[in-house]
Amino acid sequence: MERIKFVIIEKSYLIRKGIASIINRIEHATVVKELENLDEINSALLKYTPDFIVVNIGILSDIDTFRNTEIKADLSQTGIGIASGNSAEKEKKHGLREIISTLDERDDIYNKLQSLIREKVDSRHKLSQQTELSEREKTILKHVAKGLTNKEIAEKLFLSAHTVITHRKNITNKLGIKTISGLTVYAILNNIISIGDLE
Repeated sequence: MERIKFVIIEKSYLIRKGIASIINRIEHATVVKELENLDEINSALLKYTPDFIVVNIGILSDIDTFRNTEIKADLSQTGIGIASGNSAEKEKKHGLREIISTLDERDDIYNKLQSLIREKVDSRHKLSQQTELSEREKTILKHVAKGLTNKEIAEKLFLSAHTVITHRKNITNKLGIKTISGLTVYAILNNIISIGDLE
C-alpha cells in the first residue's frame, strides 16, 4: 500500500525535525517535504500530493490567503496545526483536522498522528475493496472485451440478460470506465484477458 504522505511547514528546525522523526516512525507514513514557510507550498502540493499538511499556526496568520493558494488545500481534512504552548484549544477555531501543541509529550503526538494515519489507511483499504472486481465480474468483463453482447454472455454463462446488465453496470461504476474499448484495455492491462484472446 502507498504510504501516507506528509508535508511539514514549520520555521523552527528542531520542531520540524522532531515531528518528522515521529511521523517517519509510524508504519505506512512518510514525510515527503519539509518547508520553513508557505513560499513553496503550491509546488510541494502539486509534486507530492500529500495526505496531510502539518503547519505552524503562526505561519497561518491569514488562513484565508493559505486556503486560496493555487491548490486549494482542504485544511479541515488535511491540516494538522502546530500550536505554541497552551493555545492549542483556542486554535481549534481555524478548522484544522488536528492540533499538536509544542507542550505535548512525544507519545501524545505519536498517538494523534497514528490515529489519523490509521483512519486514512482504513479509508484507502475500503476504497480499494469497492473498486476490486469480483470473479463473476471479471468473467463478464472478459466476454465484454471479446465483443459478446449481453444476450450472448447470458447464454454462455447460463444467466439472465438482466443479471449480465447489472454486472456490467457494477463493473462500470467500480472502474469508472464506460466504453467497451476502455474496458478492453483495462482487462488486458490487468491480465483478465490476453491480446491473443481477442483474435
